[in-house]
Amino acid sequence: MNENNFIAWFERNLGSDHSGLEWYWRLLIVAGVILASYLVDVIFSRVLIPAVRKITDKTETNIDDVLLSDKVCKAFSNILPAIILTFALPFVTKGTLEIIIGRVTTIYIIVCVTRFLCVLVRAVFDVFIARGKERAHSLKGLVQTIQIVISLFASILIISVLIDKSPVFLLSGLGAMAAVLMLVFQDSIKGLVAGVQLMFNDMLVVGDWIVMSGRNVDGVVIEITLTTVKVRNWDNTILTVPPYSLLTETFQNWRGMQESDGRRFSRHINVDMHSVKFVNPQMLKDLEKKGLAVTSDAKVGQTTNLELYRHALQSYLEKSPDINPSMTLMVRQLTAGSEGIPVQMYAFTRTKEWEKYEEIQSRLTEYALCLLGEYGLRPYQRGSDFRQNICQ
Repeated sequence: MNENNFIAWFERNLGSDHSGLEWYWRLLIVAGVILASYLVDVIFSRVLIPAVRKITDKTETNIDDVLLSDKVCKAFSNILPAIILTFALPFVTKGTLEIIIGRVTTIYIIVCVTRFLCVLVRAVFDVFIARGKERAHSLKGLVQTIQIVISLFASILIISVLIDKSPVFLLSGLGAMAAVLMLVFQDSIKGLVAGVQLMFNDMLVVGDWIVMSGRNVDGVVIEITLTTVKVRNWDNTILTVPPYSLLTETFQNWRGMQESDGRRFSRHINVDMHSVKFVNPQMLKDLEKKGLAVTSDAKVGQTTNLELYRHALQSYLEKSPDINPSMTLMVRQLTAGSEGIPVQMYAFTRTKEWEKYEEIQSRLTEYALCLLGEYGLRPYQRGSDFRQNICQ
C-alpha cells in the first residue's frame, strides 16, 4: 500500500463528518483512547488491587480474602479497557474500521467476562475449602461443570459476533449436531452425568475409603473430577476410575464405619465337637481356683464346658477397654458343620485406626484360642488332631 492509498484508506474510515474533525485528529483520538484504556488497567492493577488487599488482610474473615483475591480482581480489571474501547471508538471511527474494531473489542469483552466468571466460580469453591467444609473437595466436579457451561455459552456468543448472526440462530442448529456430539464424546458425557450424580446423591466424597474388587481398588479417594475418580490404594499406587463405573458396578464405601462409634470385629474359632462335654465338680473347682469366670447357675450334668467358655469369653470382651460396650457385643455359636462348631466373637472396637484395630482383633483371637484348653476344649483344624492345649 503506497502513501496515497494509505491516506485514502484512513480518510474513508476516519474521515471528517459533521463534527469537522479530520482523519489525523481522529487517529490521534483513537491513540488517546487506547492509551487511556491501558492507563486504567495499570491503575487498577497497581493501585486499587493492592489497596483492596490491605483492606481484606485486616478483616477477620477469610471469605473476602478469596473473593477479592488478586486473581479475581485482575480478571475483572481486564474487562475495563475493552469496555472503554467499545464505547469510545465508534465516535471516532466509521466504515470498515469501525466494524473490525467493534467486533474485536466485543470478542475481547466476552473472553474477559468468561475468564472472570470462571475465576469467580473457582474462588467460591475456595471459600468452602477455607471455611473447613469436610466435603468441599467433592464440589470440584460441580465447579468444572459450571465453568464448562460458561465457556460453551461464551463460544456461541463469539461465533455469533464473527458471523454477525444472532446466538439464537446458532442454538437452533445445535439440535442437529447433538447426536454426533453424543457419539463422539459419549465417554466424557457419561462421566459428566455420573460425576454429578455421585456428588448430589452423596455417594462419594474425597477422603472416603472405597473397595472395588473387580478393578483392584482398595484405598482412599483423593480427587473427584467430571471424568475421573482418583484412588490411592493402601500400597500407595494410584488408580483412576471413570465415574460411571461407580454407578454401574458395585463398590463398598467405608465412610459409615468411619463416622460411627466403632469398627466391627468378627472372628470365629472352630471347636472340635469331640471335646464338648458336661462339666463335673472337679472342673468347676479348678476353674474357680484359676480365677476364670464361671456362671452362677452352672450345674453338673447339665452345663457344658462350651457354654462356660462362651460366657467367659463374653465377660472378657465386656471388660476389655478396647471394645465399645454401647454397640452390639456377643459371643455366639454358629451352625456346626464338618469343620467343628464355630464360636464367633462379634463386637465393635473403640478405635477405627487400621493398625490399632488389627492389633486388637489379633490379641483377642489369640486369647480366645488359649482359653479353649482351660475349659477342656480343643480347636479343630483339618488334617491335625489337637490333644493338648495349644498354649502349653
